[in-house]
Parts: sequence; structure tokens; C-alpha cells
Amino acid sequence: MGIFKYFKRGNELKGDTMQDTLNYLKENLNNLETKNLNDIDLSKTQVFVVDLNNGFAKKGNLFSERINKLINPTVEFLNDISDKVSNITAFTDCHDNSSIEFLNYPTHCLLDTDECEIVDELKNIKNLDIIKKNSTNAFFNLKDTEFKNIDNIIVIGDCTDICIYQFVITLKTYFNENNIKKEIIVPMDLVDTYHIDKVHDANLLNIVFLNSMIQNGIKVVKSIKKY
Repeated sequence: MGIFKYFKRGNELKGDTMQDTLNYLKENLNNLETKNLNDIDLSKTQVFVVDLNNGFAKKGNLFSERINKLINPTVEFLNDISDKVSNITAFTDCHDNSSIEFLNYPTHCLLDTDECEIVDELKNIKNLDIIKKNSTNAFFNLKDTEFKNIDNIIVIGDCTDICIYQFVITLKTYFNENNIKKEIIVPMDLVDTYHIDKVHDANLLNIVFLNSMIQNGIKVVKSIKKY
């Protein structure tokens, strides 16, 4: 039952403290499985790479070393599957100076700058399409995407608690609304978020938001490996 063992009717929390709950959430992630790549029908799998671009992974106001460290394992993973999956789509933030998003975030990934370009390491990946987006939620850029022959959707990139979370939750909600059965898979080792002391604790937010994905029907796994 996962996190729901903490609840009873009336939603009264039975754990003693907030720390108890956090420890449970952390342990819940530690106990997740590693998905065997051979168990996934890649011919019916769509992969989405979210915001692995220069503005988050290499430089700029929203640069994070944690995001930079996603590049090599992401490239390795995609090279293993690129000629087997249905499609790989890379979303990337791309804003003009009038972007409403800049009311909440520092200026980043401006149009016609290399910040909004996906990192060079991804550009040679086979079977990859690039879609530019103007908000944190890439779901709104899927109007031309077909899922009829897709059973599995793998989502990787950044940030766990913002763009990744919004995308997978909205996608799952859309499928639920339309009674469409798909498995959305998020490997923990290929997503991350940024860290700012006392403002945005990356480790805490990864724990909370990955668990929230699980509660909402997302298949979160430690990693996807070929055995």
C-alpha cells in the first residue's frame, strides 16, 4: 500500500512526527526496484527528455551542477535504446523577453541564445526530435503527439519537482480522464533538481516529489538497466 499505510479513515496521520514520515518516504525510495530494460517493449515506448539544455546544465541564471551530472548517464542510456524505441522527444525551455514565467523565475533560456539549445552531447542521438516550450509544463506541447501504439512512456531530465513532476502528473491525469492505460516510468538516477541552501533543498524535494509521483500512479524505479 506504500505511503497509504500511514492513513486511516478521516486522513488522520498515524506517524508520530514529520521526521517519521520523511524517514518512511526516503526508505520507500530506497526499496524501489531496478527495471530490466529487456522487460520493456521498446518498440512501443516513447521517451521524453525534459530541459537537458545549456541554460540548466551548463551556464546561466538557473545553471546547476546537479543537472550537469545528468548529461553523461542520459547520453549513455539514450544511445542504448535510440534505435529501438518509437521516438525520443527532447523538450527545452525557450522564452522571449516578455515571458510571463520571468515573474517567478530569473531570466533564462532566451530565444536565439544557446541557453535554450539542448546540450551538444544529445544532438547526435538517433531518432530524437526537439520541441521548444514556453512554460514549465511540456504537456501543453503534445497536441500533435500520438500515443495509439505506445504502451510505455519514459521521462527523464529536470527538474524533479517542477518540469518533470508537472509533466508526468498532467500526462497521467489526461490518461485517467480518458481511461487510457499507459505505464509512465521515471528512473530516479536520470532525474534531478537544483539545490539552494535554505531555499530549495534538492534532496528533500526529490524525496517528496518522487513519492508523490508514486502515489499518483507513476512507475518510479531506481534505474533502468540492461541485464
